[in-house]
Amino acid sequence: MKTNKSKIAIFGAGIAGLSCAYFLKNDGYDVTVYEKRTEVGGRFATFETEGVYINKGALMYAPRLNPHFTSLINKLGIESEQLTLSRFALIIGNKITALNNFAMFKSGLFSLFDYLKWLRLKRFIRRLDFRLDNYDKRLEELHQYSLQEFCENKMGFNKKLIDYIVQPFSSFGYIDPPYIAADHGLFLFAYGDTELRVPIKGMSSVTDELHNKLNGSVKLNTSVKEVKQNKKGGFSVVLEEKGKASSVKKNYDYCIFATGQASLNKIVPVIDFQIPITKTRGLIFEAKCPQFNPYDVLLFSKYNNTHGVHGGEVKRLPDGRSICGIFLYHPKGNVEKVFGKVKILPKVGWSPAITLIPPKSSVRDVATPIPNLFVIGDFYRLPCIESCVYTARKVAGIIADTNEISNVMHPSP
Repeated sequence: MKTNKSKIAIFGAGIAGLSCAYFLKNDGYDVTVYEKRTEVGGRFATFETEGVYINKGALMYAPRLNPHFTSLINKLGIESEQLTLSRFALIIGNKITALNNFAMFKSGLFSLFDYLKWLRLKRFIRRLDFRLDNYDKRLEELHQYSLQEFCENKMGFNKKLIDYIVQPFSSFGYIDPPYIAADHGLFLFAYGDTELRVPIKGMSSVTDELHNKLNGSVKLNTSVKEVKQNKKGGFSVVLEEKGKASSVKKNYDYCIFATGQASLNKIVPVIDFQIPITKTRGLIFEAKCPQFNPYDVLLFSKYNNTHGVHGGEVKRLPDGRSICGIFLYHPKGNVEKVFGKVKILPKVGWSPAITLIPPKSSVRDVATPIPNLFVIGDFYRLPCIESCVYTARKVAGIIADTNEISNVMHPSP
């Protein structure tokens, strides 16, 4: 492994920060990741009970839509299993339908005309290339108007069809205003029409393995309080460790923020970083719900929804109990209207669910106006885990290229 003298600080130990550190460390850089919480993972946290793993945030990945993330976990040797759409349930009112073409056609929920429109939308999505490093120019045009406008005006969907099918995938009906770009919503919808996989021990197994690979380079319970440019280049960073009265100052050549906009704007206010996000109230609970026994993932439509439940995972125990990780879209959501009596396990609380990409918004790049200071995470044109790993890899590549040029221009004596 080659060695590089540059020292790099990464703030935030979620999937973006840890994967970026992993890429840089493999290139020989001196990298330290700082995390204010007691554990790594962020939205990749997993709740485990009696051998059942329920994800607190990110649920799954699609190899076709998330090639960078797929490459990463394959390299890490993370064991995963395939999810089949026949084990996804779409719940509309009191009717439960498997998410496959045959079940949807036989459900009686749609007219034949509406069903053909739904198939047309799926065919259209299959022709789009969502890979971030091979950007499909058609997505630029789609980005100019909202998903709702696209479904209504281009696909001829009525409100019922949008609430039945499109909304459970895109979540655009759960934000105020319900207004996201068509390319963003179609990317989310594409998840329901491709191979899906999930790590057997939950999404946290990915960030846990990255943590292990970094061999002591992650400092938990440590907050960054200040980042200032040095006159001679690089940065002076003020760090505060939980439980210690005094702060510590360290110098770095590069700083990478994987913390989200609130922390970045507070620590480096000269950077105007505004990315809208949706927030979802989450619960993990125990219940007896035999009506959902054939299914692993539940999606509740917006139509006739009086309970405020959006969707999530269901895992079963041998004694008939189910452990459910359900994300509520409404602060007053009531899972008991759906599942009967429940025993609340942890509350996920209000947490960023996914970056909101409004129509006509510009792409937020990883570079900032401050040289050698970068931002990575879930904010690129198409969101989810892929943009976290993609932006992490992009920054690692920029730093490697910069140092390669520097070494050519200023070779060691």
